[in-house]
Amino acid sequence: MTTGGAAIKQPVGQPAAGLLPIRNSGPLLDHGLLDLRRLALEAVAAGIRAANAAAAVDRMVHVHGSALVADGHHFDLTRLRSVLILGAGKASAPIAAAMEAKLGDRLAGGLVVSRREPSGPVGEGLRRVEIIEADHPVPSLASLAAGRRLMLAAATARPADLVITAFTGGSSALACLPPDGVSFAAKQRLHQMLLDSGVPIAEINAVRKHVSALKGGRLAAAMNGATLLNLTLSDVPDGSADLLCDPVVQDTTDTAAAVAVLKRYHLWPDVGPEVRHHLSTALADSPVLDGRASITTVLLVSGQDVAAAMAARVRALGWEPVVLGSTFEGEAEQTGGLLGAFARESSQYGHPFRPGSVLIGAGGESTVRLHRTGTRSTGVGGPNQELALSFARAVARAPAAVAGAFVDSDGSDGGTDAAGGCVDSTTAPAAVAGGVDLDEAVLGHDSGAALRQLGDLVITGPTGTNVSDLWAIAIGAGPPPGSGGRP
Repeated sequence: MTTGGAAIKQPVGQPAAGLLPIRNSGPLLDHGLLDLRRLALEAVAAGIRAANAAAAVDRMVHVHGSALVADGHHFDLTRLRSVLILGAGKASAPIAAAMEAKLGDRLAGGLVVSRREPSGPVGEGLRRVEIIEADHPVPSLASLAAGRRLMLAAATARPADLVITAFTGGSSALACLPPDGVSFAAKQRLHQMLLDSGVPIAEINAVRKHVSALKGGRLAAAMNGATLLNLTLSDVPDGSADLLCDPVVQDTTDTAAAVAVLKRYHLWPDVGPEVRHHLSTALADSPVLDGRASITTVLLVSGQDVAAAMAARVRALGWEPVVLGSTFEGEAEQTGGLLGAFARESSQYGHPFRPGSVLIGAGGESTVRLHRTGTRSTGVGGPNQELALSFARAVARAPAAVAGAFVDSDGSDGGTDAAGGCVDSTTAPAAVAGGVDLDEAVLGHDSGAALRQLGDLVITGPTGTNVSDLWAIAIGAGPPPGSGGRP
């Protein structure tokens, strides 16, 4: 099959290291525009591999004798009473494991909260750092217990201690501690409402930081003046430290901003009297950390790093990468439609991008505004799955030869067991032939079921990292305009 651009070297249908950690590459490559699908999948797989948190620690953090050096920041281990590790998030256990391997018996202990997985705790090999499991994307009672444990552990720190923290994407749900006067049920309901309402992640965090006894720098404030070294990954379009590891850095938002978000998205009447009252009190104000502790934050992996790795893989395969950015936000349906229109026109007419190009995005985050009955959402899927279906609809509106892969780098899009979806110009016609209504799937936010029926879900399992969404769109040469042909 000729799809435009350079040929991909690996034979279709054979296992290839370039597709790891994608587990179901065989089924994904037994239909549709095979060469273009493989290319898109190889690009996002390279992005996930580049976001490996443990590998980033190995590159950027070193122990030389009595010196711990993290991205040029030096810590004298002989002057410290002890070294602890605290953290929570999808990439936190790999960071803790890498640091334990480097520090050995210099590490006094620690506690990290990880997402509950069917295969068991991801940090079982750790000896000095305790791994406990909780739930995501909505906090559970296990998340509440984890939040309490982290606060107790923080209170054991002293001014002569170094606390290495590993707070990464997902920590807000995995470790949850409501403030005095707000019940856990009200806090849990707030999380669900924010997620369902399609609020961008930065604004979600602005609210959560002011309805918490842990976030907004409160965990750091409990550490009695210990020195902090924050190791984290960027999982948000704005790489501000208080959006990445906010329990242990200075909050840059205020309570008024949190209230404004709730009112802007028409959530203020529904958050309940406990939350509204809390946000009217001084308890909602985040602590001022200046003078309380020395805080150093090291960004291990960013969306730009991942995009560069994806581009390098595309270039190695003989195609032309076009990095569109790493700060995308917006509704999945609209984003998918826009990307699909660009790709379709490029395949047909050679502009705005020429055939043989691969469009790359890494580190942005799409949202879905769910229809709710009370606070219970309907439909099965996630933002990347809905984006994939919207893309498939858009590219099928005229003859074209394009394919796209859209995944959440942590391997769980919208809390499902799928990382995302892989579709191409033939997906929408195949859906019609198979009785799958893509319009209804998007409208009902049931993208996962549709993609599963089409064989287009991307499965990686837990990846141990989180730099938000990754997508790659391979553009081949479509039929000449007006020919009416299919690719």
